[in-house]
Amino acid sequence: MSENKTGKYFKYAIGEIILVVIGILIALQINNWNEGRKQLAHGQTLMFELMDEVTEDISTFNWAIKNLKESIKNQETLFKIKDLRRLDSDSLSYLFLMANIDIKVNANTFEKIKNQGLTQLTANDSLNKTINQYFDISVMSFNRSIEWFWRRYLKRIDYFNETNAVDFNTDMVEGLDKVSEELIQKQLFEFINLPITKTYILNINYDAKEALRDIEGMKQESINLVENIHQELSKTQSNIKPLPDFDYRLTNN
Repeated sequence: MSENKTGKYFKYAIGEIILVVIGILIALQINNWNEGRKQLAHGQTLMFELMDEVTEDISTFNWAIKNLKESIKNQETLFKIKDLRRLDSDSLSYLFLMANIDIKVNANTFEKIKNQGLTQLTANDSLNKTINQYFDISVMSFNRSIEWFWRRYLKRIDYFNETNAVDFNTDMVEGLDKVSEELIQKQLFEFINLPITKTYILNINYDAKEALRDIEGMKQESINLVENIHQELSKTQSNIKPLPDFDYRLTNN
């Protein structure tokens, strides 16, 4: 009789243990599920921030592309003129004017992601890899390239400012003699004909075309990233706003 009771108690204890273990496993599963939901929500918030930042970069690229194309067009129009002496000083100055390309890709949100120790924002491994490659490789390479062009740009500006002996009118100073347009044009033409000036003019044209190529390429990568993020967010965000028209067909810009 005693042995039967012991057996019953033993089975009862085993059953209690199993129930406790099952309860713990269910609680852990619920906790993991809740944590997963929190991580998903946080990842989506960060992806929205990434999408907004990269969209702003695309607007900056559009501005830079427009200015660079105008700069190249103006300069190469002058290249085709056989006698530059016929041009006034304002027209001649377009030979050594180049659009400002002091731009950098925004990586604030990506830095925040790294500082939080996050290695992925979504269950989509392909998108996680694309985001990391975009910032770790493409953005770093692009920013270095633009910085190189910018240093060369500043070097030319220093040369033009220090070497240019053109006696421009200074209307703000009443006591200075006015300088004729003929004299300004003559001095500017002589300055342009200096060997180093001509070299810098050709370098401006080369750098503008190379910078334009880099910016157009970076713009296309940025659009691809925004479209991929938007597509991923659309799977769970039914009310997500449509993307703006990036006008990314570069031949039409």
